[in-house]
Amino acid sequence: MPQQTEPLSRQTHWRDVLIVCRKCGKKLKGGFGEKRKDTLKSQLRHALREAGRRRDVQVIETFCMGVCPKQAVTALNASCPGTIQIIPAGTDGAAAMRTLLGCLSNADGIEPP
Repeated sequence: MPQQTEPLSRQTHWRDVLIVCRKCGKKLKGGFGEKRKDTLKSQLRHALREAGRRRDVQVIETFCMGVCPKQAVTALNASCPGTIQIIPAGTDGAAAMRTLLGCLSNADGIEPP
């Protein structure tokens, strides 16, 4: 079998990629949601599903991003990597979604999608 030398690419249906720190989430003494037992990733997915955006926004957990807040999780929208958001424990999933998807509107005066 010949060895592949060229990188491959594949199109996705994603319009946004949200990156959430897994390490921050594990250090919390209370999570997100009504009972504060959910992860930020699961709350974001639920809020995206409710908003009808689950298929076009991908939520990915990653390792430490170097900003380690107390009782919060660092997250960012890959479309605006210059701004890391700090999402406090207990934040509603819909509010976290609006913060992360609205990062461009905060920085450039553009309306969020």
